[in-house]
Amino acid sequence: MSKTLSKAGRKRVLLVLFIPSVERDGTTSVDQDHWTDEALEFFGRVFGGATAFPRAQGIWRDDEQGGRLVKDEPIILHCYTEPAAVMNDENLAALGSFCRRLGRDTKQGEVGLVIGDEYFAIHDFA
Repeated sequence: MSKTLSKAGRKRVLLVLFIPSVERDGTTSVDQDHWTDEALEFFGRVFGGATAFPRAQGIWRDDEQGGRLVKDEPIILHCYTEPAAVMNDENLAALGSFCRRLGRDTKQGEVGLVIGDEYFAIHDFA
């Protein structure tokens, strides 16, 4: 590492959230701008900041509907944070609550969340 880069302020854990463009049916649009704003505010408040990347192209296999493929154009939100912020029980509870609300309100079959190098497929929105 260059001597000009300080270890102070380094954030080592990457969080990634996929914000869907359509409901589970694959045709009904989601208010993606609303959810992107909500996610940015949440990640900024809880984890210190985030960046939302423009729409990507994606596909998800809905095994509960016979393996039907759902095409999507998700916005991908990246957030680098400190390990302590991710290990904090209150922060994790708030993150889980946000993801469940996202899944429930946008009628998803799964919400995709990455913490570090692990993908979490969130299906239970209760």
